[in-house]
Amino acid sequence: MDTQQVVILAMGLVLISVLMFWPQWQTRRRRQKQMAELRVGDEVMTVGGIIGKLTYFNADEDRARIEIAAEVEIQVVPAAISRTLTSRDA
Repeated sequence: MDTQQVVILAMGLVLISVLMFWPQWQTRRRRQKQMAELRVGDEVMTVGGIIGKLTYFNADEDRARIEIAAEVEIQVVPAAISRTLTSRDA
């Protein structure tokens, strides 16, 4: 194998790696941004489909509380929050 073939093979491997892992990197970046934007008072939905208002959020302790009814709160880990339903576009 000459140098040119090795360079082409290496570039091909790099290209395949980037194409394989790019969507995962984008998803992880989007998820981190979403978690950083969570605020107490936001309406959120958990991965289990429970909808409620975020009343406590502490990423350092890995804890969050969601009010699902008047005076009824559940404690979850922030990773269980799938998305925010509150719109900040207004």
